[in-house]
Amino acid sequence: MKNVFFILLAFVALSSAGAAAVYLTGILALGLVFFCGFLFGVFLMNLKLNVKNDRINTYKRELEKESITSSENSSKVKVLESKIEVLEKALENALKK
Repeated sequence: MKNVFFILLAFVALSSAGAAAVYLTGILALGLVFFCGFLFGVFLMNLKLNVKNDRINTYKRELEKESITSSENSSKVKVLESKIEVLEKALENALKK
């Protein structure tokens, strides 16, 4: 929704610059066209940065999920290893008796 708003605002700015260039002459028209072009560039870069930041945040979330999964798996392995050690000791004690 925010992206649509920026595109619409940029379109209005460019169309008003074109209309101003038709009705105004000289340095005023040039200044207005420059200002509207500048605004369009700012809105366009804002749009690009928002898309890039969304992708980066998505990638960060995926990395966090993978990190959590790998830490869970390593803790499960440690628990199983400790259980195996306990069972081996119990077996050795049973065989000694």
